[in-house]
Amino acid sequence: MKRVIACIDSSPCVNALADAAAWVAKQTGRELVLLHILDYYPASYHLGEISGVIGFESNAMLLKELAELEDKQSELALSYSNNLLKHISDLIAFKHGLKTTHIQEKGDFLEQSFHALRDDDFVLIGRVGERAAEKNKILGGNVENFIRGARCAVMTVGETFKPPTRFIFAYEYSPTCLQMMKRVAESDLLRTLQCHLLYVGDHPEILNEPSTFLRQKGLDVVVEYRYGDVSDNILAYQQEHGIQLILLGAFSHSKIHQFFLGSITTSIFRNSKVPLLVVK
Repeated sequence: MKRVIACIDSSPCVNALADAAAWVAKQTGRELVLLHILDYYPASYHLGEISGVIGFESNAMLLKELAELEDKQSELALSYSNNLLKHISDLIAFKHGLKTTHIQEKGDFLEQSFHALRDDDFVLIGRVGERAAEKNKILGGNVENFIRGARCAVMTVGETFKPPTRFIFAYEYSPTCLQMMKRVAESDLLRTLQCHLLYVGDHPEILNEPSTFLRQKGLDVVVEYRYGDVSDNILAYQQEHGIQLILLGAFSHSKIHQFFLGSITTSIFRNSKVPLLVVK
């Protein structure tokens, strides 16, 4: 069975993330899975930095104390994780009537999450994690790296979520966008929403084929051509029309590298107030 994976932690985004994951699971009929990675540092993390300047006897005593502390730290971290998973599971069951399954791992967040994911998963992640939230960041560093590294569809969610009725499909003629067009037409999640097909560039005729194709597949399509900066126009159009979801893929030519690794994706992710869905 295909899965919706909600990457949860104790950030301000977690309740909205739970609502969004439940919405996706209901729309698609996928299994809803909560993923929590315990990426804490053990008490002995800095031992190597001081072991060379203390005596053998002191070092042995310190190792014993650290081993006891690590056991307690691991126990507390596991208890915290169990409580968090139970809380979010109960919340989803109460609000949405859905059961969840859990994946719980220890280690680096990116490494462990990539190991747990499948190519056909639909993953949701908060715009900021618990560490980034403490530092008042707009976008967590793990989020950008997660989007670059994940092989599946990724949706980012902020501190609030409202089930969307419309979405922006940011389009440019490329193999990725052509594939996305077919996936949109077949998507249980997107095909019931109004599709705002937006192209930013000098060749508006590019939208003739995708708009015809999507309408023939039964989608309600609104076509929009704009000129100028890609990210600025996508953000402006979303704000002007109050659209609740932005669908993004890779841009062709030199822009493909900018989109995943540079200015376009960074600008959109840092300034958008609505969920973003990245499809590869």
